[in-house]
Amino acid sequence: MRRYSTSGIFTSVLLVFSIFTLLSISEVNAEEVISVNAVSYENTIIIEFENESASKIKTIRMWISGEKSFKSFKTELGWSGGKYSDGKLLIFTVTDTLNPGESVKFGLTTNEKVIAINWKALDQNEQSIDTRKTHIQEIDPTTSSFAEEESKAIEEVKETGGALYGSKKFIPEKIRVGSDVRLAGYGFGSEKNLKLYLDDTMVKSVETDKQGNFLTTISIPETYKVGASEFIIKSESGNFQSTKINIEEPENRFLKTAKFEVNDIPAEVRLDELLTISGNAYPQSAIILAFENNDRVLEKVRVITASASGEWIFEERIDQNDNIGEKYVIFKNNKDKTTKNLTIKSGDLIEISSSAIRYNLGETVSITGTSEPNKSTTIWIKDQDKKIVLFDITTSDASGNLNYEFVTDDTFSTGTYTVIVKQEEGSDAAVFGIGQYPSTRIVVLVEKTNFALNSKATISIVGPPSSKLSIAILDSNDNLKISDSITTSSLGKSRYVLDLADLSAGVYRAAVSATNIQDSVKFSIGLEPGSGAISLTTTKDNFSPGESILLIGNTGNNARLTITLFDPSGNISSQTEIFSDSTGAFSTDDIGIPANGILGNWKITAHSRLDSKSVDINVSVPTSKGITIQIEETVFGIGDIIMIKGVAISDVSRLEVEIINQSDQVVVELGTPITSDGTFSLPWTIPSGFDTGTYTITVTDNENTDSFEIFVQ
Repeated sequence: MRRYSTSGIFTSVLLVFSIFTLLSISEVNAEEVISVNAVSYENTIIIEFENESASKIKTIRMWISGEKSFKSFKTELGWSGGKYSDGKLLIFTVTDTLNPGESVKFGLTTNEKVIAINWKALDQNEQSIDTRKTHIQEIDPTTSSFAEEESKAIEEVKETGGALYGSKKFIPEKIRVGSDVRLAGYGFGSEKNLKLYLDDTMVKSVETDKQGNFLTTISIPETYKVGASEFIIKSESGNFQSTKINIEEPENRFLKTAKFEVNDIPAEVRLDELLTISGNAYPQSAIILAFENNDRVLEKVRVITASASGEWIFEERIDQNDNIGEKYVIFKNNKDKTTKNLTIKSGDLIEISSSAIRYNLGETVSITGTSEPNKSTTIWIKDQDKKIVLFDITTSDASGNLNYEFVTDDTFSTGTYTVIVKQEEGSDAAVFGIGQYPSTRIVVLVEKTNFALNSKATISIVGPPSSKLSIAILDSNDNLKISDSITTSSLGKSRYVLDLADLSAGVYRAAVSATNIQDSVKFSIGLEPGSGAISLTTTKDNFSPGESILLIGNTGNNARLTITLFDPSGNISSQTEIFSDSTGAFSTDDIGIPANGILGNWKITAHSRLDSKSVDINVSVPTSKGITIQIEETVFGIGDIIMIKGVAISDVSRLEVEIINQSDQVVVELGTPITSDGTFSLPWTIPSGFDTGTYTITVTDNENTDSFEIFVQ
């Protein structure tokens, strides 16, 4: 699809009005020397200045009264300018001059509807030519000329526009002729103007909030056709999103029931999503909703009223500051009362926590959480200097549960540690301390490294609970491009959706800070593969299972690369995307050897379209004491042979092996020697009579222990 070439958030509006005759306003008296006409649709204004004086105009200033302010603007070629004084003043200057008989148009948007605008025209010497207040004529969108041009505009966008990112939900899901439908949108870009179309007819214009969300009502005309229709959302920059919807016959609006009912309540809802609950009650009666937490402590109360037909609907967006967890929702209507359960979850697809915030050396750290089911999951453990002390790759189970444990051996010391867990579509972090309580810190993560132009990036933030944090987006030269703030939840987590529409291709850094603490992460926008010759090296040639790999290289500047790690059998162990900077340099420590990685020669490849470079590394026995089990499968049947193998660095020559059932009973005891190269291998056949269920294989030298779970079916 060809990218929509016209830029600026007023492009479509200007296209419409460029052939739309501006309505004349009779304000000009005999002394006026500049003709000014202005028209508006909702918060969009098109204003035209025609120089009827003998002077040459160099500058035009515009301002509005009260609490209203300008949000954005569009100028004709040759004019430049910007917002001043808190968005209440616009100053435009032309490269040459606006000569007598010439005219210029400006497109403006405001935070609220404006009925008049103040302006002043100045010459080259900053002398006033004319100054006045012009009233704005509002356009009726039902006029044939307006509707016709909007229809042409949407057809052009469908031909040339790019994909508009964001999700939406119709409430109710059944859309009927002659009814009002609530539309909730998520992730469409911060404070953007969107136009909503039913087929080729514009039905609404909405503004998103700072999180890129909106909630509005759409009226379906009684005369609209029944059947399949196309619903389109168009952005200011000409991108669009199209959905096929079905419009049904009007429903019978007679009273359905006088009985109080809660018909529809979700089992769970995430932060930033719209909570929708509906039901029936006596017409025009009040319904009280009380929200209590799991300890039955009241958090909030809401009151709504049933419609004349007895239907009621409750809608409220779950704010980032709301406490997550299980809730009780108590509904009261006259003498009726009922209680329903609701779980509020984090907005992240992956969410983890540590079983404790403080451990002692030698204790086992337990990381649990929820994520996408059956997904490869990369885990990094970093010390307080952000050095990776443990790397591993695991897989979430079929229910999306994550369970990961590791022992704080002699590679750890007293201090604050961060565990980072990442899957293909999300990441999360948790902080814990060893020998002390963790110090306050911020962790910033992005769901991927490279983003397309005009897309959106989700930034996951872990920091102090219920705290306001500053967000800064800086380019490769550390020039500030975007600044904002966000407040973390009671658990210290938050998500920030960054609209990349106003950022050009290049490398950027997202920095999040509070008093005396900060973290940042780099990402790229619009970089393409195809880098040229690639050089590649690792900081050392030999690695151990559970160790991260620092990879360094050089190639063409500002290029995307894919890094792939292959095990000795040629299977892909891990893969990540990175980018080179303006000098062509690149580095990453996102790959590593899993804790159960097999010994031998591994290979790392960096490729960018046709360019490729590989290096070999050796994975050998670790030098520090410890035991690592390396079993490749997790599900077995009766009669299957399990090869219990791994790596052991120990002062003893023989290991004890136990098979433990779900009741923590040892059902099998075995033993195996440690070979001269520090490995062990023991075949064990699952005997007949074994019950179906989960078993734990434990290997120990009475000082160090490792365990592995299997399922016998």
